[in-house]
Amino acid sequence: MRPLLTALSALCLSAALIAATAAPIGWGVVTAASPDIYDKTGKRVAELKGGELFDVLKEVTVNKAPAYYIALRRPKQPRGILPGADCKVFLEMPDPADAEALAGVKRIGTLLSDYYATLALRETLLERAKARHRAGSPAEKLEKLRAELKGVPAKDRALEAAQAKAATNAERLRYQDARKELRYRTTGLRQEIKRTEAAAETWDNEHPFNPATVRQSAVWKRLTQRLRALEPQVSPFGVTPATE
Repeated sequence: MRPLLTALSALCLSAALIAATAAPIGWGVVTAASPDIYDKTGKRVAELKGGELFDVLKEVTVNKAPAYYIALRRPKQPRGILPGADCKVFLEMPDPADAEALAGVKRIGTLLSDYYATLALRETLLERAKARHRAGSPAEKLEKLRAELKGVPAKDRALEAAQAKAATNAERLRYQDARKELRYRTTGLRQEIKRTEAAAETWDNEHPFNPATVRQSAVWKRLTQRLRALEPQVSPFGVTPATE
């Protein structure tokens, strides 16, 4: 069975484009609330957090749109591809010998990290409230089905690896059967998603989510106040003030 790719299945990437480089060509900050990074095969590497800083190793293209091959600033420095729409990057690095320049970039990074982490917290508040609103509805069911479908490639890769390591033919056949069942389940999921989409859309239209309660909460107001305080400091770096 051919491994099933995730949401990045349509990527047109060359291995040469994402080869590791000796040194970063820039740095950036995650602007989306919780995007994922993937390797060149579409395998999920890690989930990022809004406001997380990273180093840019290479510019790449994802579905004809800008993207970046990055190294996270975590203990093991995981690497992966991040769409440009989910981040803000600066394709320049300060001179390691220039203490003033290093301090300046660190200050900018801290400000941007604080801003986008705060923005992500607000978005998380809305998403959690929306999830509670949709509990038990066709819309919730649709999200679960899509999440299961998204997880199929990882399951298939795990079964494929186990099959390759199997010690006996009987064991290899069990993994082969499991992969076949997974393929059937994938087909069923796609069909069920198509059937559920109309019901989910109808339910959402009849039960629209109203974010007003969340936006009137004390937590939302505190986060918004923090954003407003940071905006004058981050606007020189191309940050558009948050709405609401």
